[in-house]
Order: sequence, then C-alpha cells, then structure tokens
Amino acid sequence: MIRRFFRKYKGLLILIRSPSFMKLKILTFNWHEPYLCLLSRMNHEFLVVEPEIAPDHYRRWDQNMRPVPDNVCLISMEQARENLEQGEIDCIIAHNVKDLIEVRDYSLPKIMVFHNCLTTEIKLGNDKVNRKDYLKKITPLFEGVTKIFISEMKRADWEMQGEIILPGLDVSEYGGYTGSEKVVLRVGNLLKERDLMMGYSFSEKVLKNHPLLTLGMNPGISESRISDGFSDLLNQFQNNRVYINTTVDGFEDGYNLAMLEAMATGMPVVTSENKTSPICDGINGFSSNDPDHLNRCIGNLMQDPVLAKEMGENARKTVVEKFPINKFIQSWSRGIELAINDFLKRTGIDLQGDVTPFAEKSRKNILMDFVSYPATTAHYMERALRQHHNVMTCGAQINDEIKKCWNLEALNWEVTPQDIPRENATPLKQVLDQLPHGWKPDFYFWIETGLSSIPTDLQEYDLPKVCYLIDTHINYEKHLDIASHFDFTFLAQKDYVEKMTDAGIKNVFWLPLACDPDIHGKVEQEKIWDVGFVGTIPETRNRRKTLLEKIGSRFNLSCERKFMDEMAEHYSRSKIVFNNAINNDLNMRVFEALCSGSLLLTDGAIGSGLEEMFENRKHLIIYEDENIENLIAHYLDDAKERELIAEQGRQEVLKNHTYAHRADDLINVLNREVDQYAKDLNDMKKPENYYKNIRHDLIPLVPEDANCILEVGCAEGMTGNELKKRPGVFVAGIETNETAAEMARKVLDDVITGDIESMDIPYSPSVFDCIIFADVLEHLVNPLDVLKKMSKLLKKDGTVIMSIPNVQFYGVVHQLIEGNWTYQKEGILDETHLRFFTFKEIEKLVKEAGLSIQQVEETLDPQYEKFSNENHTTLKFGRLSIDGLTPEEIRRFFVFQYKIVAGKAMVDIHNETPDENMVMEKLLTDALNHFDKAEYEAAIDKYEEALEVDSTSPEALVGVGNCCMRLQNPQKAEANFIKAKTYDAECQKAWLGLGLLELYKENAKQAEIYLSKTIKINPQSDKAFCALGILKTNANDLKEAKEYFCRALDANIDNLLALKSLIEISYKTEDFDRAQNYLKHFLEVYPANINMLFAMAGIQFKRGEIEDSLQTLDTVLVLDPKHQYALDFQNSVRTVSVE
Repeated sequence: MIRRFFRKYKGLLILIRSPSFMKLKILTFNWHEPYLCLLSRMNHEFLVVEPEIAPDHYRRWDQNMRPVPDNVCLISMEQARENLEQGEIDCIIAHNVKDLIEVRDYSLPKIMVFHNCLTTEIKLGNDKVNRKDYLKKITPLFEGVTKIFISEMKRADWEMQGEIILPGLDVSEYGGYTGSEKVVLRVGNLLKERDLMMGYSFSEKVLKNHPLLTLGMNPGISESRISDGFSDLLNQFQNNRVYINTTVDGFEDGYNLAMLEAMATGMPVVTSENKTSPICDGINGFSSNDPDHLNRCIGNLMQDPVLAKEMGENARKTVVEKFPINKFIQSWSRGIELAINDFLKRTGIDLQGDVTPFAEKSRKNILMDFVSYPATTAHYMERALRQHHNVMTCGAQINDEIKKCWNLEALNWEVTPQDIPRENATPLKQVLDQLPHGWKPDFYFWIETGLSSIPTDLQEYDLPKVCYLIDTHINYEKHLDIASHFDFTFLAQKDYVEKMTDAGIKNVFWLPLACDPDIHGKVEQEKIWDVGFVGTIPETRNRRKTLLEKIGSRFNLSCERKFMDEMAEHYSRSKIVFNNAINNDLNMRVFEALCSGSLLLTDGAIGSGLEEMFENRKHLIIYEDENIENLIAHYLDDAKERELIAEQGRQEVLKNHTYAHRADDLINVLNREVDQYAKDLNDMKKPENYYKNIRHDLIPLVPEDANCILEVGCAEGMTGNELKKRPGVFVAGIETNETAAEMARKVLDDVITGDIESMDIPYSPSVFDCIIFADVLEHLVNPLDVLKKMSKLLKKDGTVIMSIPNVQFYGVVHQLIEGNWTYQKEGILDETHLRFFTFKEIEKLVKEAGLSIQQVEETLDPQYEKFSNENHTTLKFGRLSIDGLTPEEIRRFFVFQYKIVAGKAMVDIHNETPDENMVMEKLLTDALNHFDKAEYEAAIDKYEEALEVDSTSPEALVGVGNCCMRLQNPQKAEANFIKAKTYDAECQKAWLGLGLLELYKENAKQAEIYLSKTIKINPQSDKAFCALGILKTNANDLKEAKEYFCRALDANIDNLLALKSLIEISYKTEDFDRAQNYLKHFLEVYPANINMLFAMAGIQFKRGEIEDSLQTLDTVLVLDPKHQYALDFQNSVRTVSVE
C-alpha cells in the first residue's frame, strides 16, 4: 500500500500541472454549503461528512441553501474512516479545528480553511478562551497542514503563514436584476446572535421604516424566513431593490458570499464602512458609518430605479474583476498541489529536485535493512526513527523454523513484514528499484539481528552506508568484516570502539542499547516474587546458571522466557530484577529492567560504560558473585530504599536512555559527519576544480542573441554565470551531483538535479535558444536518446553546442596498438566515460538526432603543426604505420576534442526533386528569421520567393505586408493584407495587419472593425486586444483600455507592449491591483527581466509596500549593479521608509 500510495502521488504531481487535471477523491466536512459548491467546481470527487454537532444530531446538507452537486457524495464520519483506512482518500480539506481532530491520525495531504477570525470566535464565546493558551494547544494540529485563508484579514488575525484565496463567482449564473420590488434584502444566519461580527443592531438603525426581507436561519428575528432553495434566493436577488450589508470592521470582512452573489446578480449594495469592502461609495453602492445617511441612500435607490441598475451593473463588474471564479479554481488547484507537494516532501518524496545538505534535513529518508521480528534492537530503533523521520524497511521476516531454533515460541507479538522484502541473496538494486518514485534514501541503515547478511552490491551505491552492530563481544571478527563495508559503524559495546578503529575501520562510534517506554514501561502490579529473571538458562552449567541456582535456593525466584510487554510485566511483579552479562557486555536487560521500575541487580560489566551512565546504589545495584545473596537480602528487607533506588533508576533511564535518545544520537553524529565525509570522498574522486571550470572555449560559440540557455551538466554553474553577464540572459542548468547543483543554484536562474537520461524534463518545447553539452554525451548510456529528447526544447533557429573528446586521438590509438586501454581520472579515457566518439561517429549522432552541424572547432595537439608543415601522408604508431592519409585524415589523429555547433536539420531546397511544402516551409522560416533580425528587405526577398512557389499563400502575403509596415510603405502593406484576406477570409493575421494599419493612419472606427474581426476569428489574439487597448487609450477611455490590455495579457503574458501600457494606465488611475498581478505572472516566467522588476518596485512603492519594493530593487541591482535608476530610486524609497 505504501508503494502504491507514493506512485499515485508521483503521477498526481505530473498531471496536476497539465490541463487535464487528475481527478482526486477529497474528504471534507459540511459547514458551509455555498462554499462547498464553489469547491466542487474543481474536477474532483468530494466526500462530504455531515458532522455530528450534538449527540445524535448532525449538520445535514441544507437543500434549501444549495442542491448537492453531482460530484459531491454525502457520508457519515464512520464511512469517512472506512475510506481513510482503505487508502481511498487523496486529500483532506478541514474547515475548523474540530475537523482536524477527526482526521489527525491519518497521514495524508491536509488543508485547513480559515473562514473566521480567531478574535471574533473568542469574543462570540464571551472571552472564555485565552487566545495564547488556545493557540499553544492547537498548534500541534497544524503541523504539516497547508493553511488557506479566505482573506488577508483572516490570515492577519490568526497570525499565521498561509495562502489567501478569495471567494469566486461565475457571474454568468446570476444576472437578471430588475429591482422591481421596493424592498431591502438582508441575508445571513444568526444575525442577531452574531451581532458582534454581522452588525445586526447597526443594520436596524439604518433600515428604520424601509420594507425589509430577511433570509436565513434567525430564530431571534420573527420576520426572517429560510429561502425555498437557490432559485428562491436568486429570485430575491433579482427582484428586490437593494442589498444591505453591515459586517463589522475588525471582526469580519466587508463582504460575504451572499453579498457577492447579490452584486453578481446586479444589485446595488448599501454597507457600513469596512477596510476590506469592495463597495466604492457612489459607484457600485453606498458606504458609510452614518446610519441616517445610509437610510437616505436607500431612499434614493428606492426612488431612482435607473440609479439602482447603474450601481448594480458596476457591482456586477466588481465581482468579475475582483472575485472571478476561474481565479478561485486556479488558486485552489495550486493550493491542493502545494499541500500534496509538501506532504510528499515530509514523507520523503521530493519531486521538485531540491538539494539540501544532509545536516540541514530535519526529516531524513532512511532505508533500514534488518530481519523483522519484534524483540530486537532493530525493531525498537525503527519505532524511534519513525517518530521524526521517513523510514522504509527492507529485509526478511522471521519464520516458525527460526522461532523454534532460537527458542522464541513465547514471542506473542505480531511480526510486521518489511515494506520491501529482501532475502539474504537479494541485491540492494532490487530494493532500490522498488522504492517509491522520488523517494531517495539519505542513508542506508543495516542493523545486526544475527539472521541477515549485507547486500553483495552494497559498494556500488553512492549513499552513506551505516551499520549498527550489537553483539560484538561475541562476534568480533565477523563484525570487523561487516564494518569494512560501511562508511559509519555504530557499536552497542563500547569496549570494541577503539579496538575496531585500531584495526583500520573509519568512523566508529559507541551507541549503547536502550529501552522503549511504550513496551518496557512500568506496569502497576503487586510484586509477588523476590527476584525475577527473563532470559535463557543453558542446559550446561555456567556462571549464569550457578548464580540463579544460588538465588533460587534462598529466595522466591521466578525465571521466564518472555518478551516485549509480557517481559515488562514480569519485571514489574518482581521486587528485584537479576541481570548477568556475557563477556562484560552492556545488554538490553539493563535498560529494560530499569524502565520497569523494579530494582536492578547487575554485575559491573567492566569497560562496558555502565558506570558512566548509572551510579551504583543510586540508580541500580552492582553485585560481586560472592555478595549477591547478602545484597538481595538487604534490599528485600529495606523496601523503602529499594523502591527509592528503583524509581531513581527508572527516571534516569527515561530521561537519557530510551531508543528515542539513541535515534537522536545516531542522527546527530551523522549530521556532524556525513557532509564532510561525502566531500572528502568527492575530493578523492575528482580534482578540486572539477566542478568549478568556466568553459571559456565554448562561450564564444553561444550566439549573442541567445537569451534563454540550458546547460546540461552545469556543474557549479560557472560557465552559465559567465553567460549571465550578457544583458537579459536566462540560464538554467541540469546537474547530477547534488553538491555542485546546490552551488549552481546560487548563480543560475534555475537548476534541476537528476539523471538526464531518466528524468522528466520540466520545460516546454521550443523554449531554449541554446543548449550546451560540455563534455557530457560521452558519460551517457544512450546519448542519442538524450539529444533527441533535448532537441525538442530547442527553438526553430536554436543551437546545440557540444564538446566531445576524440577517441581517434593518436595517443589513444598508440595505447590500443600496444594492447593497452588504461582509464584515467580525467581526459579521453576518463574512468567515467561510457561512450567513445570519432568525428564520423559524431556526425552520425548529430544527424540521427535530427540536427545538422553548422560549425566545428577543434582542440589540436601542438605536435600537429610539425606534421602539417611537412606534408606527411603516413603516421607511425610504434610497430604499426598507416599510409596514404589525406591532410584532413592526418589532422583528425591530432584532435583532442571537437566542439560542435548544431541546429535543427533544414530541408535542402536545392534538392533535385524537393517537396513543395517543405520548400515553402524553408522559405517562410528563413523569411521569418530575417524579419526577427529586422532584415526586412531580405525577408521580403524570401517571401517573394515563396510567392513564386504559391502566389496565393496568405502567410507570405501577410509577411510582405508586415515588412512593408516596418519599412514605412503602408500602401504596399495594405495591398498585400487585402490580397491575403481575399485568398483566405479567415486569415486573422491579415485582418490584424489591416487593423494595425488603420490604427497607424489614426482611423479609429475602421481600425476597431478590423481588430474586432480578428478577435472573432481568433479570440486569443493578444496583438488585437493590445491594439484595441491603444485605440481606447488614444480616445482617453482608460477603463476600456485597461480591460483590453488585460485580455491581451490573459492570452499572452509575453506581450510587453500590453504590459507596459497597463502599467502606464495604473499610474494615471492610481489603481495598481491588476497591473501588479500581471507583473507577478510575467516575473514568474521571466524572473531576470530588469525592466519589469524595476516596474514592480515602482508599483510596490506606490502601494505602500516599502519592504517589498526595496527587496525588488535589490534583485535589480544583483542583475545590474550599475542600474542608475534603480540606485536613485532605492535611495528615495529608503528615505521614505526612514521617515
């Protein structure tokens, strides 16, 4: 189930970013039918619990409020638990703390929606709850829960971090306002009872004698009634004249869903003043804290239906602008993605490719390997590590044969199978292949159980390998061999740490055994035996058997073979617990007996560390064989002292010696050691500067106009950082080495960690101008597949740059002739190279990948100069010579490395029998390339060549027209646009060209006709929307202009003219909301665009977001430290912030 679960979420996070959003099964609770109906707009299945609000009383779905959506299924809490237990739920949405308590024991992505202010809830409860104490009590419930607030006010009041998602409405489902009834409409539940937040008493002062209809559950308001379903509610919105809202500032937002629905219908709103109100006084309603004034405003609306409709229409537009349903759905989709992503990260799966140093990971992914049976250190360590880390287990399971052989028949404890079975002969590879996709272990942890062996392929994997060895006092030689295969060795027996270190084992640490209080804890039982012992008593006489016989001859002794909680109960019923060490070991019984709360009588176990942890006669009693009977007699007689020492021993072991402590100690040691150890290993593998090289030889090959660059195998990003010195360049990197990738993230715009051959590439097709493979392809299993995959990311005129070592190099050939092929740390025969290339093989590779070589540069051995000057035709390699070589063939033996520039393969139009379509495509592509480079005359030449092939080609005709526009030849441009639309009446580019031409000629009316026609053909034509925006700006209709610029940006966020124009309007109107939102969207795509970052800083300053403005200016100055405008503006902003 665990593996199925993780694979499911891997698929989810891939699909969650695609248009066909994966359908989830979401569990939520019925507290607010209208809000749940909004949530149901997402493409998911919702299981809605009808919660119990009092014994045998449930909050049923109110059909009068909303019908149940088709994708909503009403269930009981019992049914919900059944679905949860069966793993059928993908995500949980809670609406209050009670909901979270119901599901706290289930490990799933969880979201908490904060509908109300905590301050308000406490006040409504008559201040019976202390805010600080309440938050302290419930904060643990929020651990790992994604928080979503329905407004900024709610988030600020709770003083927590989280996402804000405003309500959203589809106004097309409302409308039809007539206002025919001169009645005020008020909607809400428990208005009088919640006067503090709903402002009921204020509304009464406002209303006075105006006719009123109150809808909702209001037992304290006699004239209130419940609506007869949504159609009735909508009818009241349509027919009543005005809506009243009086929610109280500081306790509730200046709107609620009912008010937004009224506005969406077209009702004007009369409201009390509230900082968060969407009502602008005199525009879409009236707003005031003067009840008499509002009363008069209602009177005006009653007398003037035209004014009511005008304000209502403005209110409707406000909902469209500030509370759109599509934004609500998109925000919630992102919220669910965030919850799932965070959940997967906490459970060990990171699909974002983040690289975090080992020590900085508070929650590790641990792959544990041991034979599963309960009464072992491994079982207890697993339980302890799972408390704070993500654990996957592998290994075999104890069977009946082993139980019988080891005398374990008395083990009455369920044996839990491992997550991934691994028999002794099973290699680690098979285990790793079965791990959840994206779950990468931070370390492999093998624990001795006496039944398993280490995987034969352990050394093949580059991850920290840790072992915990228990019985080294019995199996020293065997443990010495085991430890040699691990990076870190922990020993339960202290006396062998130094000995093993002296034997050459590195990183050896003492980790004593411990107790598990949940299993070994004190059981309140009558103590019926003088002395108790749990363990094996051999048939043959030894020290243990002798001592037990001596004790049994004088005292009431009970010896049992018991395990786990039954063992703890036996200890708890014994006044004294006897322990005997083998070879002075510090055994489990010491800690387990102390945990039980009975007095421990143990031998000294010299060198074991016992007396470093516990004090004789304070925590336990240490005996000598000769005085054991006297000690037992003494402490049986002195019950008070016996119980005192026993309790002190119990407290000490609980304080410092549980397996939770040992798990923390283990992790603390690894935190301290692993990163340095990995660095040391890495330093041994690669030269110090291996990941720090700047490829100065490749940088000139990168086209100057390449603005979006991807380097595969970016190392620490030094080459990319050099390229970023070019203005406006975006550089991304892909790197397998996590440490190098982490460094690259500090200098590049985006870095992904992973294996280029197996990873899913998170970039869109045709997005990069240049892709660099600097000494990468020779390291791959299948470089052809990688080149094909990556070439899809290349723009039409993009380039691929490759540096590839030449295996035909004379030094390598000479070795081979002598029978040698010796790998090295670096160079052509680098020990990590998997593939080898000659120039001919490079040509094949490039061609099969659908690319064509445009340029070749060579790194030549200096000795080549001698051969080239002397006109040799023969090369000698020791006893072998090659004759009849051309100068070019000789040259290739002296090339150490090839540097290749390739582009997407184009059709050769000079082919004797070319395909006409392919010829057209080539000509049109060439023309467009010239156009993009502002080479308009050359572009016209190519378009006219295309027209010779097809004189009716609308694309070629439009191309000529566009070029003529740039060359200030409007007559020829118009002629070509008209021809294009004549041949293809639906050619939107032709209509667009004509519209832009009329705009150029300042013929606004005709321009609007042509541009509207363009949009009719292509409703996503951002250029047409932008042109209409310019047209409206010229007419000083800034409101309409803003709408057109926004629609242009909705269609294409890359439309810089629309974005700049929208920003200009925002300054003219002092309304920056939408401009800031589109800027945020643009900067998410182009985070290094200095001009737009500077624009964002300006808007943030105008909105009073001083700190944000300074932070954005800092980003500008990181990208361009000499940006004078940013420096001047930064000083101005700082002056304001100081004032």
